[in-house]
Amino acid sequence: MTGIEIYLAIMLPLHAVDEMYNCNNIPTIADTDNLHLVCNWTDDDYEWYIAESGTMYYRLKQYSQDDNYFEKQARNKYWEQRRLNE
Repeated sequence: MTGIEIYLAIMLPLHAVDEMYNCNNIPTIADTDNLHLVCNWTDDDYEWYIAESGTMYYRLKQYSQDDNYFEKQARNKYWEQRRLNE
């Protein structure tokens, strides 16, 4: 096995795990330097809102027109969990 084959054998599964983690654990803030292929959360995906306590928070918008299949599933899961916790 050559060096490049070993590198790919290690990195490709790790990259898949990273992508899956990023979709399932949505960041609390958008990071434009953090470019993911599957779920690429940008500033346009987030909004400010004011809680009942008067504190401002940053959260994922409930709907986005430019979501791919995986982002849409992750967004729906995020909002379903928010509804259950309210």
